[in-house]
Amino acid sequence: MNRPGITPAGRYKGVDYFNGGLFATINPIELTKEELNYLDAAARENWQQVRPAIFGNIFEGTANQEERHAYGMHFTSEADIMKIVKPTISNYWDDKIEAANTIAELNSLQLELQNYRVLDPACGSGNFLYLAYQELKKIEKSLLDKISERRRSETLKQQVQMGLVTPLQFYGMDINPFAVELAKVTLTIAKKVAIDRLELTEPELPLDTLDNNIVCQDALFTPWAKASAIIGNPPFLGGNKIRLELGDDYAEKIYHKFSKVKSQVDLCSYWFRLAHENIDKKDRVGLVGTNTIAQGNTRKASLDYIMNNGAIIHEAVSTQSWTGEAGVHVSIVNWCYQNTNDCYLDNNKVDKISSSLKNTTDTSKAIKLAANRGYTFEGVKPTGKDFIVSQEQAKKWISLNNKNAEVLKLYSTGSNLTSNIKAIPDRWIIDFYGISLENVIEYKLLFEHIRDNVKPERIKNRDKKARENWWIFQRTRPEKKLIDIYEI
Repeated sequence: MNRPGITPAGRYKGVDYFNGGLFATINPIELTKEELNYLDAAARENWQQVRPAIFGNIFEGTANQEERHAYGMHFTSEADIMKIVKPTISNYWDDKIEAANTIAELNSLQLELQNYRVLDPACGSGNFLYLAYQELKKIEKSLLDKISERRRSETLKQQVQMGLVTPLQFYGMDINPFAVELAKVTLTIAKKVAIDRLELTEPELPLDTLDNNIVCQDALFTPWAKASAIIGNPPFLGGNKIRLELGDDYAEKIYHKFSKVKSQVDLCSYWFRLAHENIDKKDRVGLVGTNTIAQGNTRKASLDYIMNNGAIIHEAVSTQSWTGEAGVHVSIVNWCYQNTNDCYLDNNKVDKISSSLKNTTDTSKAIKLAANRGYTFEGVKPTGKDFIVSQEQAKKWISLNNKNAEVLKLYSTGSNLTSNIKAIPDRWIIDFYGISLENVIEYKLLFEHIRDNVKPERIKNRDKKARENWWIFQRTRPEKKLIDIYEI
């Protein structure tokens, strides 16, 4: 497997060299008889119909819930990946191939395709790279078919070259070493799948050695491989949680590297900035981010930054529910330097897309309303989702003991102000502010609810005050911290 040439004799006589780095290091593994039986049965199955994208589920399943939460590890579905791969890669090449009509123009595209590079700077198990490879192989076939047609029409007898696109044109980074190895396998399988699906004539072996392409590195603090297209799903983590989840040293390292970002912003915004800084005028980027990238300080650090530095957002999904278990809403953004004929926002053709992912309102141009100063303030920060309860649950508790009404309060958010004409909150919150632990137990049912559901989360909080006062909000805001209202 690891020696060039065909094995001349012995048990593996006739086996061609196919290593690709997968077998460069032999790790002895002791297997029980039962495990060997499982391995034997698995090896006899037909794996042709198994999609390598399933590795994303395998990867996410290897990490416990706390690890996934701390590092923003979220699996992206194939449908959502294509919302980036298609506008960032496929549409670019489809337009160029359609516009090319001479052999010279098509040959120029052939050379460009051979030098085309794709990078996922938070690659996980490699699903983005896998689908991007499949798309580029289809594009390669389309280009070669058109070259073949033109040559026939011009009575040219040259042989068409196959295998322009290889796995060595794809790059990835991740901080998880298991994910890196999994991504190498995923991309290796991608080549075989494309050859079978498109009925290509290129050889399957030897496997490509991807050790220098898919690497275990932190994309925030290492140079990025030069790429024509940057795609991916960087980790999401609220700016106020970075220090708590990732530690003081790592947080300080981020703040030092991105010293021009003065506010707390979601972790993914730093990938947006770096992606834009790592492209040239003809390159493209497509990233998934939490939908806060189009809001407030996170928008200023990400989408405002890239648009103020020459970018045009040509296709985006303003917000959608996440397909995985994360319980978040995301935005999908594709941008480049070059003007595009069409812009698409939420599948609708629009004239332009602003940094707030709107086609009408550009919130980056908002100015403060002095008249509202002193009348608006920042709300509470519970730090414990189970402080919040449904209206049905709140009314049930009040019906059982009217004293519970003293600490069960309507909980309003910005969405309440914008989603219904009367701005009526649809949730309640348990607020024990100002009540000592000794007196909280007077509200027996509510106390038990907080003790059983909030306390386990809060006692692991790195903030000492949050740990010790687990029954009240981490930020109570009795002083009503003032915030600014902006005019658009």
